[in-house]
Amino acid sequence: MSKIKMEKIKWMEEYLQHALELAWLEGHERAIKLLDRLLYEEPGYGRLHNTLGIIYFQNAEEIKMAEGHFKMAIKFDPDFADPYWHLGELLRQEERLEEAIDVYLKGIQAKHARKSDLLAGAGQAFELKKKYGKAIRHYKDALSHSAELWNCRVLEESIKRCKRKQR
Repeated sequence: MSKIKMEKIKWMEEYLQHALELAWLEGHERAIKLLDRLLYEEPGYGRLHNTLGIIYFQNAEEIKMAEGHFKMAIKFDPDFADPYWHLGELLRQEERLEEAIDVYLKGIQAKHARKSDLLAGAGQAFELKKKYGKAIRHYKDALSHSAELWNCRVLEESIKRCKRKQR
């Protein structure tokens, strides 16, 4: 990658981080205005769309806008793992469980994917669909990809909960 491109990416990443902080501290309006200006410069930058998706989802509670930006992030950078998880969470919260499962499982193929989180999200969606056997399998897969004690405990409790629900 050229030095100029690396500098441009670094500059963009700093702006994205600043926008997330701005949304948290001052509200989403200023952050969205800041990032909308960047869209004119880099309309195909997946991380920019992911950041907009986060702000629309978590701060503005504008589900359609968030969903659109997460999908654009995946379209422009399918190897970037974060938007898969965020989109999966959005779809699961909207009770679009089949779509959520599909997105979580596609995200596993992305580079540096947080496989434990994606598999746990799929497990939660299966659990909500009352497909406890599939939920347990996904929670166990998530457990095999986790090295954090607290996360392992949460996953183990999720497995126990599903086993109780199966009875």
